[in-house]
This record gives sequence, C-alpha cells and structure tokens, in this order.
Amino acid sequence: MNNLACGVTAAPPVPGEATMREENYWKRALRTPVTRRRTLALGLAGGILIACGDDDDDGKQGNGGGDGKLPPGFEPVPPGISKTLVDYRKKYSSYRFADLAGQADGPQSGGTFRYSTYPGVTGWDVTGPEGDTLASFASAHFNGLLTFRMNDKENPDNLYPAVGDLAQSWEQKDDLTVSFKLHQGVKFHDTAPVSGRELTSEDVAYCFKVYQGTQDPTKGIAQQPIFSEVDKIETPDKHTVVVKFKAPAAYFLNSLMYPVAVIFAKEAFEKPDIFKKTPIGTGAFVLDKWDPPNVHSGKKNPTYFRKDPVSGKQLPFVDAFEAPMLLGNHPQEVAQFRSGNLDTLWVQGKTELDNVVGSVNGALGQVEIPPPGFQPYMVLKLDKPPLNDRRVRRALQMAIDINGIIDSVAEGLGAPGYAQDYSYFGRNWPWSIEELDKLGAAHKYNVDEAKKLLKEATGAEKGMGRPLKVMVSTIPSTGTDVAKLMIGYWRNAGIDVVLDEYGVQDLTRWSTALFAKQWGDLDGVFAGFAGPGMDPDQYAYGPLNSKSPRNFFWVNDPKLDKLTVDQRRLFKEEERRKALEEVMKIDLGEAYRIWGVNPYKLSARQPWAFNVLDTIHAWSNVGWGQKSNEVVWINQKLKKA
Repeated sequence: MNNLACGVTAAPPVPGEATMREENYWKRALRTPVTRRRTLALGLAGGILIACGDDDDDGKQGNGGGDGKLPPGFEPVPPGISKTLVDYRKKYSSYRFADLAGQADGPQSGGTFRYSTYPGVTGWDVTGPEGDTLASFASAHFNGLLTFRMNDKENPDNLYPAVGDLAQSWEQKDDLTVSFKLHQGVKFHDTAPVSGRELTSEDVAYCFKVYQGTQDPTKGIAQQPIFSEVDKIETPDKHTVVVKFKAPAAYFLNSLMYPVAVIFAKEAFEKPDIFKKTPIGTGAFVLDKWDPPNVHSGKKNPTYFRKDPVSGKQLPFVDAFEAPMLLGNHPQEVAQFRSGNLDTLWVQGKTELDNVVGSVNGALGQVEIPPPGFQPYMVLKLDKPPLNDRRVRRALQMAIDINGIIDSVAEGLGAPGYAQDYSYFGRNWPWSIEELDKLGAAHKYNVDEAKKLLKEATGAEKGMGRPLKVMVSTIPSTGTDVAKLMIGYWRNAGIDVVLDEYGVQDLTRWSTALFAKQWGDLDGVFAGFAGPGMDPDQYAYGPLNSKSPRNFFWVNDPKLDKLTVDQRRLFKEEERRKALEEVMKIDLGEAYRIWGVNPYKLSARQPWAFNVLDTIHAWSNVGWGQKSNEVVWINQKLKKA
C-alpha cells in the first residue's frame, strides 16, 4: 500500500490521564509483540499520526537500493546487530552516491534547494540560551574556524577529520598553544550595520572572548565549555589568531567543528535587536526570510570565499534555499516530496522509506547510523525526591523494554539510547544493551525488579508514591513515538504519569524549561539534544560537570566533576577512551538520565539532488548539515526529465 498516512490524528488526551486506547494497548502489549502500525494506531497519547500500510516489509526498492555491500569499515558486524539493520545499511548506504550516473553532469550552478524545516528558535542570537538549537540553522549564514565535509564524493560517515572553514591552516604548536591562519579577503554580508566589511583576526578574538562568558556569563551558554580552558587570545596580525590555554585542551580543535562556534561582527552584536533578528555572517547564504511558522530562506552570498573541495568551483552552487516549516505536518512533507516540491525528506520509519523510494521515480534512500547528539530521552529533576534516589532512577530505566521499542516503533532500525560518540571508540555501530549494562547501565528490561526498587526506595505499594509529571511533545515523529512508549512502560510498572504536552508552535516553552531550567512543578522533560558536539568532551564535560553552563541536567557529582576534567587533558586516544569509559560507568550506573531508543536516521532525496546526505553527527538538512547547503547542486537535466 503506497498511501503513507491517512491524515488522521488521535484526539488529545485529558492531561495526566492515560486514554482508554492506551490502556487497551498495554493489556495487549503484555501478550503480543508490537508492530509499528499497531503502536501508532492505538493512539499513544495525543497527536500521533495513524500509519497506513502493511506490517510486512514488502516495499519496493525502486532506484534507491544499494549493491548489497556494507560501507567500508562496517564489517565484521559485532554481536547484537540484527539482520534487519545489516540488510538496510546495505540496501541504503550513502557510499553508492559517489557513483551515480548524474554525477558526470556536475556540479552545476543555479536553481533553488528545497527542504522542510521547523520554527525551532525565537531569533538568531547564537550567544544566548538557544545557541545549541541554532546550530541547526546558523551554518547556512555563518562560518566557524573549522568545519567538516559532507558531500557524495568524500562522505566521512562516522569519521570526522577537521577541515578549514575561515581557517586556511592551523598548527598545534604544543599542548597549550594553537595558531590559526585565516583566509584573506573574507567579507561579511552586505547588511547594515556591518555592510560587507572584511573579516579580520580581531573579529575571531572578539567572538571567542564573548564565548568564554567571563565578561557576561549569560552569553555563550552553548560555547563556554569549548572555551573554558582558554587563557589568552592573541592577534599578531590581521590574519593570525593564537589561542593559549591554561591547561591541555585535547577536545578543542574537534569542538570547533560544532556549528555554534561561529564568527559574527562586533557592530552587529552591540545592537541586540539587529543581532537577534538578522544573521549577519560570512556564510554562503544571506538571509532572505525568517518567517515562523512559514519559511526560512536564503539567497546566494555573491562574495562568498569558499571553493568546492572536490571540483574547485565557486560555492555555493544553488542560487537560493527555501525551507517551508512543515516538520510538524509530516503528511504534507511526504506529499510535497512526492510532487517534487521538496528535494529531500526526513523519513519516519522503515516501511515509509521503502514506500517512498519505491513509488517516487528515481528517489534515493539512505539509512545512517544513529547520532549520539540527537535522540529521545528524559531529563530528571535530580534534586527532587524521590528522583534523588538512585534506586528510583534505575527503576525508571529498567521498566522500559528497549528491545520492544526497537522492534515496534523503530521497525528494527534502532539502537539502545545513550549519548557518547561511539565512533571515537573505534566503533562503527552503537553499543548494545549488553555492552551498556556491563558498564553499569540498567538498560535490560526487568519490570519486576523495577517495582521492587521503587518499593524499597519510596515505601509505596504502587509506583513511586506520587505522580511523575513529565513534559512531552505531541509533534508526530519517531522520537515522539519512543517517548510515548516509555511513558506507557512506566504506567505498566504502576507509576502514575502526568503529561504536560506541547506542540510545534510551543517549542519555546519546552526550550525555556530545559535550557533555562524553568521547570516549575515538572519532574522530567523529554529532550532530543543529548550533548551534542563533535568531540567526546561535549558528551562528558558539557552535560555532566557541575560547573558547565551546558549542564541542563541537574547533575552534581564530585566524581564526575573530576573525571570529566581529566579526560579533556589527554591527547593520547587510548588513554582518553579509558577515562571516558570511567565517566560512562558513573553516568550509566547512577541513571542520571533515562534513555530510550536511538532511531537510525532515514532519509530520501530526489534523483536530481546531489551532495544531500546524512552522517553520524550532521544531517542534511534538518540539523548541522545545513552547512552542506553550500555544496548541494541540482542536476537540471534530471529534474526536467
């Protein structure tokens, strides 16, 4: 069946109550394995789309199928990786993109790149509390010193060597000194009050000092951990920046790839109204429209300095990008992709991927390993009884049937949740439940033990002795489905869960709760950002050190304070991996955050769109992969065919 969605939504529940359909679902779930179709159709609390389609995997491959080979380095397959995962990684590997017939026609210049996005921020202040969220938007308009490559010919998959962005070259002179040489002739956008002037080393130094947060601790929330060890920033000439550290900072260079450390102009920053309203950077695109909840669009920067690393041609290739804000309306997204009005689509589920690729002529699918930095999980108010008791937290974790969620909602294309960059550990696949539990986690499903721990900790005959109030999204997505199932498992363990729900137009309320720690009477907040970053430090020091401004997670553990600092001093990878493993053991053992399932990233692209792909950390183009907008090109011959 090719119809992807009926366009029917479940009626919103009464806040704090399980709907009758949820109750019926859980009665059946205890007896029968759950399919994705049944999970959605049973109405897991508010706004989830009812899927239409068969439970089996009979979707056509279309032109999107692969050659039956895993990407380089992904064999041998470790224990715990299912045949479904292996088959779909083979079937939809991005490594085949380099050899597509249409590559011979390009890269071509011209056209408009179209994709769907969301109204995730209230403005463009990259130094404010929305800095982490702006990483998904800012790189279309700004540059940092370093970046990563994302194109069909040089797809790094899960290996991220740093490449220059504003920095033409750099040198790690010793453990305490890094020197950067900037490209010459780089200009800011021709927008007042900056008006197209040339970027210099003074601009970089100014931004780095703002990001340190020493003059104003409310600025640079997302960036402060990156710059916390910086002692001095020197500018010996117009195009040289020297950074000196108080202590060794093994994390620093990789962290600069995270697209929050972008360079802006002082004169824009000093005018808060302009700085929040207009992104005036040096990036490939000048802002055309930022009109939530309608559209985000940009036009080619005529003075952009970068060349394509593969062809040597001037960037960007497209004349413009246009991103309607459709992420809260997935049926509309799918319809727009089917009609050719969107060049790429974030696909929700294996069945949908097969259906879309099999029914849209020439469409190409991709299945990418799950990102550590973006996955559904729950943040807890750790200083609030009884959540300040380790037994209660571990009970919440082990009450969740992670494998059941992988088999149902993720249709087999998921991994146990946890936020650390497994690729840094030389892994091409995420950790299994068994591997995480050996590190101290409580990921193995055991509802009887969960009930026992709750009774020991609270004395309550049922649940945790009082309701658990959590904030959760109603925006239709695989992540929302995972969160709803986690809630269902807690209710099955006897916990009274009260819901505070929000939709796509109310994202700022969620953002304020999580990032500004304005929780009110909440016990938990479901989140997606888990870290995030391009270096393991951003999953260790950032969220787990009590002194980190990015610790939005109420973690205050002296042992973690020491270990998270120790690991960032180590330049030898093997030593650092061991130190990070000790961090993981405490974090997982204490169950400071409650993990669900990390779905693999599924996407489809039109046959005429090139350099549109996902990697472990960056997605095109809903995410940090907006940086790759500058290398996307449209094959006009294929589009007209």
